[in-house]
Amino acid sequence: MRIYLQSQGFEITPAIDEHVRRQLARNLAGSEDNIIAVDVFLGDINGPKGGMDKKALVCVQMASRLSARFEAVHSDLYRAVTVAARKAKRSVKRTLRRHKRMQKAELRELRQYPGDYLAG
Repeated sequence: MRIYLQSQGFEITPAIDEHVRRQLARNLAGSEDNIIAVDVFLGDINGPKGGMDKKALVCVQMASRLSARFEAVHSDLYRAVTVAARKAKRSVKRTLRRHKRMQKAELRELRQYPGDYLAG
């Protein structure tokens, strides 16, 4: 699983980089084989004004050609990253479960009419 990190409006410190990678590794554990890449975009919406303005956008690209995007905004950048990683965890697991169910349904359909597919 490749993790690409990019920021807008500030520099990525080693502490931020470590926090992002640790949160993604923890929340996406068990799904690594199905994930190709994770792109993380961090930004400061209001600049120096303060407030709820730190944004973390996480884009997960899965091996099944599916992708998902998650965004979290918070006054603390570390908290925004944590929330976005948790959203990614739930959605990636749900997406993979749904994809597996669809594959099983297709296989059942193939088993139901085996002669039709071989003759065509």
